[in-house]
Amino acid sequence: MAERERVSVQRIGMMLTGFLMLALIGVFATYAAPIPAMRGVIAETAIARAAASGDLAAIRAALAAAKPLLGRRGQQTLASLAPDRAGLGEAATVLSAETAEASRLVAYRLRLMVIVIGVVAGLFGVALLGIRDAKPTRTITTGPRP
Repeated sequence: MAERERVSVQRIGMMLTGFLMLALIGVFATYAAPIPAMRGVIAETAIARAAASGDLAAIRAALAAAKPLLGRRGQQTLASLAPDRAGLGEAATVLSAETAEASRLVAYRLRLMVIVIGVVAGLFGVALLGIRDAKPTRTITTGPRP
């Protein structure tokens, strides 16, 4: 029966550190996930207040406040809207679509990041546990032949 190789505690600790880094990145990634939704809520609140007031200056201010929170396509659509209640309704629709799209993109990127880091951490662990105390071969120690 073959003798079983014993894995050192240091190697196990390093492998656990690699996997714990994955967990830590996943936890921090959850804090980034609600950012698009919060931007949408802020802009929708400004739009709702402007619509409730009916003031033309408030409507223009709400449309201007929503503009930096949107992507290029949303900004182009917002620029073509009239500053009235119908324009605010259209702005709210555009904002909802942009927010949903941004949330999906953030979720996709976070999942991709956690998967990539997980694979890298796993390979790191396998490499650490697979490293043995190797002795230099004769070819390396003797050098090149003339």
